[in-house]
Amino acid sequence: MESTRAFLLLEQCQPLLGVVAFIAGALWAGILFSVSWLSGRTRWMADGTEIGSLAIALNRRWGTPCEVVFLSAGFLWAYTRPAGAVLDVPWAIGLSVALAALLVVHWRVRGRALRVAGGNTSATRGEGMSRLALVLSLAALTTLVGLRIGW
Repeated sequence: MESTRAFLLLEQCQPLLGVVAFIAGALWAGILFSVSWLSGRTRWMADGTEIGSLAIALNRRWGTPCEVVFLSAGFLWAYTRPAGAVLDVPWAIGLSVALAALLVVHWRVRGRALRVAGGNTSATRGEGMSRLALVLSLAALTTLVGLRIGW
């Protein structure tokens, strides 16, 4: 596999893959936070179902594509790392746990926005904890990647 033309091209584009993953991850986190914020504020707005529909549209049009680009570029970036820079098992486990937490938060925020769009305003309770989990998982992911790149 390492001698194929596609792998050699990926190897040459490895820094670009890291930048694309970083930008897509930042966009994904911002969109998740926005969807969560919109869903959490529907209690105080006149038309909660319309705000919930706006949150769902934002998630579908921007959140999910950014998630796919982030995960694809991140995995390709990790796969094309040079042979001397092998991923350590504890670091890979920590990164996997942080990514899993982000995916869980993404699907919980999406589900809550769907319930709000359906007219269930009681679904907005606990949205602050989703935002806290989002911030903590992003902090863990950023710390892990930052420490790994710095070493």
